[in-house]
Amino acid sequence: MKIVFIENRYKTKLYEAIARRLPSSIEVYWLVQNHSFVPKTKNIYCIPYPSKNDLSRTSLADCSLNLIIQSDRQQNFFKKKGKGYFHYYYNQIKEYLEDIMPDFIFGESTAFHELLTIEVAKRSNLIYLNPSTCRYPKGRFSFYKNDSLEPYKGSNEVFDNEELSNIISGISSRNTIPDYMNNTTAALKINLKNKIILTSAYFKGESYNTPNPFVKKLIERRKRKLIRSWDNIACDRLPENSFLVLYPMQMQPEANIDVWGRAYRNQTDTIIQIAKQLGKGQTLIIKPNPKSKYEINEELIDFASKSDNIVLMDHSVEMKEIIQHIDLVVTVTGTIAIECILSNKPVVTLVETLFNKSKNCVFLDRIKELPNIIMNVTQGTFPVNKNIDMHAFVSLMTKSSYPGIISDPLSDRRCVDSNNITDLVNAWLHVIEYS
Repeated sequence: MKIVFIENRYKTKLYEAIARRLPSSIEVYWLVQNHSFVPKTKNIYCIPYPSKNDLSRTSLADCSLNLIIQSDRQQNFFKKKGKGYFHYYYNQIKEYLEDIMPDFIFGESTAFHELLTIEVAKRSNLIYLNPSTCRYPKGRFSFYKNDSLEPYKGSNEVFDNEELSNIISGISSRNTIPDYMNNTTAALKINLKNKIILTSAYFKGESYNTPNPFVKKLIERRKRKLIRSWDNIACDRLPENSFLVLYPMQMQPEANIDVWGRAYRNQTDTIIQIAKQLGKGQTLIIKPNPKSKYEINEELIDFASKSDNIVLMDHSVEMKEIIQHIDLVVTVTGTIAIECILSNKPVVTLVETLFNKSKNCVFLDRIKELPNIIMNVTQGTFPVNKNIDMHAFVSLMTKSSYPGIISDPLSDRRCVDSNNITDLVNAWLHVIEYS
């Protein structure tokens, strides 16, 4: 049995902890893009940083990589010039994987080298799995196929009705929050050390996942200015006597919208499209992510300020303060969908996922169909979940996931605790059917 782990900065430490506990009969290989995060083990395939000659010799004829390029955070947010490195890395990854011929590949679906590895895996019929939090139930994760939100296998655990009811109550009341919202390692000293490591890596040649520090400084300054501009025209109260459609913005860059929700990654365009479908007496409420990054721009603020049917909410407004007054929620792939499902709030997603197995979470194939959804809500014909439906949905989430926290030790030290590693190793062995 051969498996490959794809380096992803500090998450590589988690993968190392898992690999150390796997049976010796499982051959573990490593594919490394950032040379500052090479694991201290064997079977390392470290991709050389490309030279100018490497990039000039690279063919750009392979148009099938365009979707990956469109999802790349360096291209979209950090003004990275040139695209030849995508094809250089694709060829290197392909060569390494052909040499290893692994049974399974494990990595995120975030960074460009991971997305390229997924593309190689698809073309070579290799199994690529992305271990990532399933958001709810808390303390669990799923292995997602390639760059999708489709779970691969699962624990098939069955919770009793009392436990299911407690999970539903905690989520619907917003007393339970996903693991990724727990910032347990936020020490200034650690963040400073992280910046030094990443900046050093950049000047050593890793300029493909790591932004130019001077460009990033300017972008961060612009981000803060945009947040101030947003809050200057935002409200802290909802309008009255109107049908309220909520669009909660998703933080970017982030795989859950840049990759999984690729078709709707331009959130400004999505918001404009939604607003155009609203009729008289209907208002689009835009709630910013409490940790806004680069998804806010001048075009969105300008459009909203000139629109009679759009209200921007202040960053200080919490979801629990407004959600009960909202009539319909529209999201791309947001966690809000699960919370709506378990509190019977009408919700539509713009990407089809496991969430749409629930009656009151409808997949909206085209935004132009939104008026029909609104009519169903106003007429009381929008699907409603019963308790048994909610239990079935949480059971589905549980069966398709495994106990364990997937993170990196910089963000959440709990991920490398011995008990958590035991849970993760058991999940890995189950998913590769090792016995």
